[in-house]
Amino acid sequence: MSRSPKLLDIHVYGDDVLRLRAAEVETIDDELLQFAKDLTHTMYKRDGVGLAAPQTGVSKRVIVVDPHWSKEGAKREPLVMINPEIESSDGETEMEEGCISVPGIYARVQRASAISVSFTDLSGERRLMKLSGYPAVVVQHEHDHLNGILFVDRLGTIAKLKVKRKLKELERKAVNGVNLRGED
Repeated sequence: MSRSPKLLDIHVYGDDVLRLRAAEVETIDDELLQFAKDLTHTMYKRDGVGLAAPQTGVSKRVIVVDPHWSKEGAKREPLVMINPEIESSDGETEMEEGCISVPGIYARVQRASAISVSFTDLSGERRLMKLSGYPAVVVQHEHDHLNGILFVDRLGTIAKLKVKRKLKELERKAVNGVNLRGED
C-alpha cells in the first residue's frame, strides 16, 4: 500500500553523495515507485524543474524533470527517468543555471542545445526521447548529478573565481551535507 508522498531532505554542496557516480537501478519495485513519488513531490515543493536522486542522498540513477512547470499555473507533467543515458547531442546553447543543491549561486553554463536521451520509465519500458532548448538543458543538468558533476564544475575560470567564496561558505554551512530539511 502506498503512502502520501513525503518531502525529502536536500543534500548540498560539500556532501560526498553529490560527487559519486550513482548506481544503476536494477529493479522497478514498490519501493522505487514510492521514491519516485517522493522525488517528484520534493521537486515541486522546492520550486524545481528537475531533481536527481543523489540530491536527496540516494545514490541511484533516477531523475525527475518537468521543464515546462512554473508557479504561474502551468500543468504539472513530471517525467521520471530511470537509468537515463544521453545517446547523442548537437549544437550549443548557454543558459543561466542554478541548483537546489548549490543554493544562492547562479551562472551561465554552456551545454548541448539538442539531445537524444534513452531511459526506462516507471512501467519498465525503455524509451528514447529527443529534446531541444530548455528541456534538453534541464535533462543534461540532472543527468550530470548522476555522474557526480555539479553545474559549477562546468564554469569557466573567471566564473568559477566569482563563486569560489560562496562555494566555500556552503561547504562550511553544510551539516552532514544537508541543510534543507524535508518539512511539509
